[in-house]
Amino acid sequence: TIIFKGVWQLNWKCFTCKMEQQDITYDKSEYIETASGNKVSRSCVLCGSQNIVLNGKTIVQSGCIIRGDLANINVGRQCLISKGTVITPPFRKLPHGGAFYPIHIGDHIIVGENSIINAQAIGSYVQIGKNCIIVGYHASFVQEGVADISIAVSLLCAEGLL
Repeated sequence: TIIFKGVWQLNWKCFTCKMEQQDITYDKSEYIETASGNKVSRSCVLCGSQNIVLNGKTIVQSGCIIRGDLANINVGRQCLISKGTVITPPFRKLPHGGAFYPIHIGDHIIVGENSIINAQAIGSYVQIGKNCIIVGYHASFVQEGVADISIAVSLLCAEGLL
């Protein structure tokens, strides 16, 4: 077994005390470790893995779905993508079809269990709670924590301007 020491814990102590997490023990055979220190569960689904970039020491837990087949997905350093999370690129309808936009997720992010990320960008040092839905392709830069069971929609989406 291996112990994930809370990768985010060392870097976030100065940010806020609420961000500290307990150590979690995992079965080493359940994860694949990359050369840059990423740990990816064998039971997660990475579609279009050539378009998914994990920048180092990121943990992707079981049951996650990351849709890199639709657009590029860039996940920063020392992030935790919890169980059951779905990350898909945002879609925008255009006069002659539609387009998927790439996703940039910053450094030191915690995404809670069973959350859905469908936003163009998420800043660094963000904690997204369990069962949250983050949606929007324009003005969708999440910079603060999002509570459990939340729905965050970009301002333009909420006003029906899309």
